[in-house]
Amino acid sequence: MKERIKTFALVFLVLTSFYLSYTLWTSFPQKSAFMTKSTLSSVDLFNLIRPSSIIIDSGGTYKYITSKDDTTTIWTNVVKLIKENLESGNRIDLNDAKYTNTSQNAIHIIMGGGISKDIFVNALHIDDESSLKRIDSDTYIKEIIITIGKNAGLIFTDHNKYFRIALKDPQYFKGLIDKEFKNSIDYKKSTAGDVYYPDMSATKHLIIKKYINKDVTYDNLYRSITEKIFVNISIVREIRENNGAYIYTDGIKGLRIYKNNRIEYYDTTLSKLDLDRLESLNKALSFIKDVGVRLDRIYLAEMKENGPEYNFSFNYLGDYPAYLVKDGKEIQPINITILNGTIKSATVNYIDMYYAGNYQIAAYDPNKAINLHKISDVRSIRLIYIFDDATLTPAWEVRCKDKDYFINAIEGKLIS
Repeated sequence: MKERIKTFALVFLVLTSFYLSYTLWTSFPQKSAFMTKSTLSSVDLFNLIRPSSIIIDSGGTYKYITSKDDTTTIWTNVVKLIKENLESGNRIDLNDAKYTNTSQNAIHIIMGGGISKDIFVNALHIDDESSLKRIDSDTYIKEIIITIGKNAGLIFTDHNKYFRIALKDPQYFKGLIDKEFKNSIDYKKSTAGDVYYPDMSATKHLIIKKYINKDVTYDNLYRSITEKIFVNISIVREIRENNGAYIYTDGIKGLRIYKNNRIEYYDTTLSKLDLDRLESLNKALSFIKDVGVRLDRIYLAEMKENGPEYNFSFNYLGDYPAYLVKDGKEIQPINITILNGTIKSATVNYIDMYYAGNYQIAAYDPNKAINLHKISDVRSIRLIYIFDDATLTPAWEVRCKDKDYFINAIEGKLIS
């Protein structure tokens, strides 16, 4: 009888211990680096807000700027132009009509998937009481257009509404129209329709650089990241998968470290931390910094929101954007999802490229490849890099009506 009482007492104590531990855990979640408000300054944001591409329109013919340095220089002057005009009190007008003047010289600044107006204002240190206040804070700025010549203007657009500031003829941007860039791609309209194709005969000096990704040491990843994610590393389980990846979990958070320079993170914590758009972005940046990515090597490529959920996608600085391709779709290298103030999931692909010389043969003509592979209903063509483990493959991204294709820019073969 005494043995039974001892057994029941022991079971009761164990169950009580589990219950109290669970209650304490869920009531007072671990205060890891990813569960507190971020204090990154807007100076950090300034370097993260930049164009995904710049196109110079010379009255209907296009020049796609492919040099990171040229993009940085032009963007610096765009920011200067924006601030000078807003600070001088220039009035902004709303124009609901689409921008259709293809005969006017213009500079098109493409802002990836779009940047919300409030983050744009914060990053560029613009007074929100300037004439930009006419633009709703929920508006996503997808493109900035600088028109040259008669009726010169600075236009912000989400491709639904157009907000315009009248300009005196901007001399710096006027000089870009006929400038010869060291490395750019000329586009011309096809005879088959209104699609612009790379004009390989006019693009005489296109240099395609060869890049190789540096390997990330597994032990360094394990030590640096797990210590930031898990407060009590002694209770974390390690699971080795058949593909060589390692999973670490404490039952609430999980971290998967792959052998090919990628990590995945999730958090099942239930929280109700009320973070706005800017605070959520700063939280995402803190996470990225803590897992070992330098913020001066990336830029904000896209952001989406759905109620209390924010999704931020980042790409690495380079002459061309780098993507992963899965099931025929482009994926940004870094993706962070924040819900109710908690980082619910994250995928980080470590791309630390080093220059390994130039390809010694000319780029494969995308027009020839499109005909060879019988691709139809083409909407746009551009040069990108596709990231796959340790290699970065230059590729022509061919967007069509119902499907996207990726063509090796050196060999002309389809990339699946």
